[in-house]
Amino acid sequence: MKDHDLRRRLMDGAPGPDPDRKRAFLRALPPAPVSHMRLLLDQAGYIRPLTWAASAGVFALAMALGRMFPADAVWAAAALSPFAAMIAAAESGRSALYGMEELELSARFGLKSVTLARMGAVGLVHAALLILLAAACGGSFFRTGVYILTPYLAADLLGLAAVRRLRGREGLYACAGAAALTAGLCAGLSGVRAYDPASFRWWLLALLLAAGCTGREYIKTIRKTEELSWSL
Repeated sequence: MKDHDLRRRLMDGAPGPDPDRKRAFLRALPPAPVSHMRLLLDQAGYIRPLTWAASAGVFALAMALGRMFPADAVWAAAALSPFAAMIAAAESGRSALYGMEELELSARFGLKSVTLARMGAVGLVHAALLILLAAACGGSFFRTGVYILTPYLAADLLGLAAVRRLRGREGLYACAGAAALTAGLCAGLSGVRAYDPASFRWWLLALLLAAGCTGREYIKTIRKTEELSWSL
């Protein structure tokens, strides 16, 4: 018996399912589970290369200034860190900027999960870069980290609040203004001996306050995505 005859007889004896029923069956299949790490890595791939390049550029500039002016390395790093925070805050409002909220709300992973994954990816990269920057500035690693992280969190707080309240490019402009204001304040503090050891306790208090307020702002940003889900 030839192959095509055998194939024809098999098809006659065991006909395949109707195409419509096949598509309905495939749609009814549960999607394959995706781990949190896989979601994080997938969403990190959707972050624009410009975002990563801008982040690397800010930290590279801070390290370059530290090498050129070793005595002022700490305040230079502190003054530039708000611009890295601006990049992180702007990423949280990217969906609203490009009008992708409704589409992402209807996807397999909702806007809440996508926003968390993207903010987490940027935050992890920035944390690693902040650690490298604090180590490169020399001196006490803990003390230098507090000096750099405090303005970063302050600018992140202001940027998240701006992006959450303002839509589109207005939020981005306000975010950039908050970063510039925080950076200017840090640069001005360098002339009033604000980085003396005697003032460190105030920096530590400011860091704790900024961390708490920034965490609260992140929660509000995520809750906003839940409100959008209900409104649709």
